[in-house]
Amino acid sequence: RRGSNFSVEIVELNQITLRIDSVKNVPETADLVRSMLGDVLTPLRGLGILIATTGVVVMALMPGSLRAMARESRPLLLGVAAGAIFAVASVAFRGAILALPEGGFLMRATTILALTLVIQAVVLVVYMLVADRAALTGSLRVWRASFGTGFLGALASQGWFIGFALTSAANVKTLGLVEVFFAQFVARRHFAQPTTRREYLGMVLVVIGVLLVLLAA
Repeated sequence: RRGSNFSVEIVELNQITLRIDSVKNVPETADLVRSMLGDVLTPLRGLGILIATTGVVVMALMPGSLRAMARESRPLLLGVAAGAIFAVASVAFRGAILALPEGGFLMRATTILALTLVIQAVVLVVYMLVADRAALTGSLRVWRASFGTGFLGALASQGWFIGFALTSAANVKTLGLVEVFFAQFVARRHFAQPTTRREYLGMVLVVIGVLLVLLAA
């Protein structure tokens, strides 16, 4: 019984971490976009970002989540750190795409994505060679099983980078908050967690915020 409760708490802490990441990611991205790339944050766009972020906060503050974070601060710190790092990365990706001297938006986005994936692969391989060679060897043995997942991940990244090529990173990240709907679906289907009225309210706020950002764009 205790093991079951502990597993549920771990799942809840992981969800809190992911949602804190989403909460911190969008406002930090907007600030960095304004300071680094000079993109203007209009009042309507700012309002949309605020409302969408509020929606994620409403969804994140599930019953007992504050108590869970009080007992274990690591998910909170990880969420804040991940949000900040993703914000910097998003702005850097858009800056790199815009810095290319020629090519259409698709070619520039694909070029920077390919370079990014190569850098990520090299860094990961070097890290695993130092930290866990057995895991690296094991992953190479099952490369066929992971090929589909890797392809879908790269395809999703292509969508992000095309978005960065077309508009401000803050707009793209705000629209990306629709991922909370898919996370909610997975939680309900695989963890048998029903959607509460609070979570429905949060999703409505996210939709309103995204629509305002799209109108401002």
